[in-house]
Amino acid sequence: MDATLHALGDLLIKAIPTAIFFIFLTVYLQKVYFKPMARILEERRKETEGVRELAQRALEAAEKKTSEFEHALQLARAEINREHEKLRQHWIAEQTARIAEARAEADRQIEEAKQRIAEEVRKAEADIAMSVDALGEQIVNSLLKRRAA
Repeated sequence: MDATLHALGDLLIKAIPTAIFFIFLTVYLQKVYFKPMARILEERRKETEGVRELAQRALEAAEKKTSEFEHALQLARAEINREHEKLRQHWIAEQTARIAEARAEADRQIEEAKQRIAEEVRKAEADIAMSVDALGEQIVNSLLKRRAA
């Protein structure tokens, strides 16, 4: 057992330089490679998060602008609809006025035509009345001439 312990001690003593080299290599790699790499990765992570936050804020701003634009668009459409309705009402009123004017003009022309026709009827009746007397006399004269003949 003594030999085994002595061999083990010898083995440990021979392993000391390897262990020191391993510890040195670990410390060296930690300072030279892993810490700078971790710092670079952390910076990238922060920049990525910063860009993501910036993109998120830009997206929120764009959504807000879109909402404002849609609201403004709805207001504009409502205003256009009001203007169209107002214009349509104006056209209807104008059309109604023109129809009333046309009816009044047609009624006036009908009345004038009725008066002209009534005047012509009166003239025709007067002419007929005068013609009746003259024709009556002609008929009587004609009959008397036939009897006398």
